[in-house]
Amino acid sequence: MNKHSAEKAGYHGGCHCGAVRYQINGPVDDTVMCHCNLCRKLHGHVSSYARFDRHHLDLIRDDGLRWYRLSEKTDRGFCKECGTGLFWRPVRTDHMAVMPGTLDDSANMTTAGQIFCADKGDYYPLDPAIKQLDQS
Repeated sequence: MNKHSAEKAGYHGGCHCGAVRYQINGPVDDTVMCHCNLCRKLHGHVSSYARFDRHHLDLIRDDGLRWYRLSEKTDRGFCKECGTGLFWRPVRTDHMAVMPGTLDDSANMTTAGQIFCADKGDYYPLDPAIKQLDQS
């Protein structure tokens, strides 16, 4: 996957209500769409994630940030005020992912692939122009 270097100011983003604001001061991978049942349940539809090094995350405002321990392997970060999903992180790695829809500007990002395509909902088609995998 391609990585996009952060400009001097980095990638900025946050939740809908502003109770969470963040900056990522380093490269961010292209996004990957996930069609698994769990992501569709948590987000109400397909989800998208862009991986980065968790040490590059600077929480500017975290009043609303809450972490939900999804399993012994992963956590989800969201705003407790407005419900915006923001982050996904494996518990024991140096990487995490941002939901690119929460970035203030994602103009230079592309979608590199789709995962868990075999689990997709019946109510929408897959984009054949984007690489598809049945698993992750």
